[in-house]
Amino acid sequence: MTRKGFPFKPQVAGWELTLACNMQCLHCGSSAGRPRPDELAVAEGLDLIDQLADLGARIVTLSGGEPLLHPAWDRYAARLSEKGVETFLITNGLLLGPSIPKIVASGMKRIGISIDGAEKTHDFIRNRPGSLRAALDAARDAKAAGLSVGAVTHVSNANFSELDELHGLLTTVPFDFWQVQLAFRQGRMKEHAGFALDPGRMEAVALSVHRKQRAKGKPWVVAGDNLGYYCAPPITKYPWKGCHAGRHLVGIDADGAVKGCLSLPREFVEGNVRKESLKRIWEDPERFKYNRYFSNDMLKGSCRGCPKGNPCRAGCTVTAVSATGSKFDNPYCLYHLQQAKSEKRN
Repeated sequence: MTRKGFPFKPQVAGWELTLACNMQCLHCGSSAGRPRPDELAVAEGLDLIDQLADLGARIVTLSGGEPLLHPAWDRYAARLSEKGVETFLITNGLLLGPSIPKIVASGMKRIGISIDGAEKTHDFIRNRPGSLRAALDAARDAKAAGLSVGAVTHVSNANFSELDELHGLLTTVPFDFWQVQLAFRQGRMKEHAGFALDPGRMEAVALSVHRKQRAKGKPWVVAGDNLGYYCAPPITKYPWKGCHAGRHLVGIDADGAVKGCLSLPREFVEGNVRKESLKRIWEDPERFKYNRYFSNDMLKGSCRGCPKGNPCRAGCTVTAVSATGSKFDNPYCLYHLQQAKSEKRN
C-alpha cells in the first residue's frame, strides 16, 4: 500500500471535544466526568478541522463527555460548516436549550440526544433526577428552531424491557430518528457489569427494532453499528460490510489521540496530532493494521469459520473487545445466535 492512490479516506470522524461531563452515566464507555489532563487548545482544534477537511471528511460528530461544555464548540461547528463538512452533535440535553441559537447560527442541521428509557430508568442510568424531562423539553425547542433531532439509546439490561414504552414516548416530541445500539462493556460499565445486555436478549431487541421500523410516522428507527448484521429479518438498510474503523472512520480524543473509532479504548491509539499530522498518521500503512489487513484466519471463538466472516470481520470491534478481549470474537453476533438456535431446533 503506497500513499499514491491510498484506498482509505476518513469520510466520517468522531471527535471528543472534551472528556468533561455534567453527568455520571452508568454505561459511559469513556468514564467521562473530568477533562483529560491536556486537551487540545482552540487553535489546535481549528487546525485539526482543516486537516480533516483536507483529508476528505464528509461528516464529523462532535461528542464528549458533554461537547456543549467545551468553550469553542460553536466555533468548531461553524468552521466545519464553512469547510462544507456535515456536522452532527450528540448531547445529554442538559445544556441544549440555551445552546440552540448558537447551534442554528453555526450552520449545524442535526443533533442527537441520549435517551435511555422511561423517566425513572433514564434518570437512574444518567444519575440525574429530572434529566429526561430536561432532555425532552430541549428536544421540542430544537425542533421548533428547525433542527433535525434524534434520540440515541444504549440498550442494556436496565432498559431492555422498556423499548416499546420508549418508542411511544419518542413519538410524542416527535423525534426525527431513533438510533438503537448496545451499551459497551467498557468504561463505567465495568463497574456495573450486571447491566450489560445478555446476548440471549439480542433477538428480542432486533425484532423490536424491526417492528418499529415498519411503523408509520416518526421516529425513523436505525440500528447502530453493533446491532443486527445478518440477522433475520434484516434491520439494516444495507448488508454489513465490516467495521469501518481505520478504513473510512476515524476517532480523535480531546487530547489529540487518534484511533480508528472514537469508542475504541486507549490501547488502540495510533498517534497524536500534536506530534505529527493527521495525514501522516492516517496514511501510514503500518497503522490500523488490525482492520486494514483483515483475513478470515484472524477470527476467533464463535466467529471462527463463520460463512459471513468476510466481510463481517466479527462485527463492531469495540463490542467484541469489550466483551471478550478479542477484536475478532463477538458473542453479540445475532447471525451466529440465530444459526445456533436453528440448528438446535433441527
